[in-house]
Amino acid sequence: MTGLKIKMRWYIVVFLIAGSWLGNLWYFQSMQLKEALFLKHDSTINGSTGEILDFTFFENKQASNKVSSIQIEELPEFRFQIYKSNIHTHQSEMRASGQLIPDLINEERKIPFTIREITVYYEKGQSRKVPIGEINVEWNKREGILDFASGGSSSNGSGSYKVYVRKAAVLEKIEYTFSDKVKPWFKLDLSGKPLESVEFPMKLSQDDSLAFTYQWSIPDNEPEAYTMFKSKIILHFKLEDGREMIEDIPINHNLNFSERQLNRLVRSGGEMH
Repeated sequence: MTGLKIKMRWYIVVFLIAGSWLGNLWYFQSMQLKEALFLKHDSTINGSTGEILDFTFFENKQASNKVSSIQIEELPEFRFQIYKSNIHTHQSEMRASGQLIPDLINEERKIPFTIREITVYYEKGQSRKVPIGEINVEWNKREGILDFASGGSSSNGSGSYKVYVRKAAVLEKIEYTFSDKVKPWFKLDLSGKPLESVEFPMKLSQDDSLAFTYQWSIPDNEPEAYTMFKSKIILHFKLEDGREMIEDIPINHNLNFSERQLNRLVRSGGEMH
């Protein structure tokens, strides 16, 4: 073998190694977020009952400037704890969670409002405003009429609840929040029947039960598949003494991102949500 052939083979080997290295580098860079990516969250919380509010976001595992804290301008008393909830190949799935404590809020501020953005603080540099979806805050002091017997949910988007009524009442209607956004991909049954086919009003005696089942089925290619929905079943009752009462039951979306979904979200630059 001549020296020229040996050199040519070495050039080819070096070229292939360099090409492979550059390809891997390009792929790694293509799977990196420019900054922390917060998902949109659509939810309704009742400030009078001290509900939990949490946000999901993604950070590069090797990010040089990570999220240090977040704040809601309308509720500066809200304190969030940030923790890692899942680990993916290139990103960490993070959660910021906090509880709204009603005793810390002045009575004159307890009026309904909607949160549409949050302030995100980083370890380095300036804070920035981030769109967060639609979080409706209400202040309803409710006398409970329901007792929860059982409930559960699964990562496949299904869930169920069984409740009992504490006193005789007429159930006038049932609805669920964000129905305009999720109706094509959300199915709610009452006692084995689709909600749309249930006849109201429904007379209930004390200790009668209501059994709900639900199923989420949002396709991956829909923007709503990348939104954290925390909807609620809303039940409207009328008691025997004529008083009207509203109860709500949470519906958990249980959105667990697969590696394929996250890759798609990152490559879109976060535009899927």
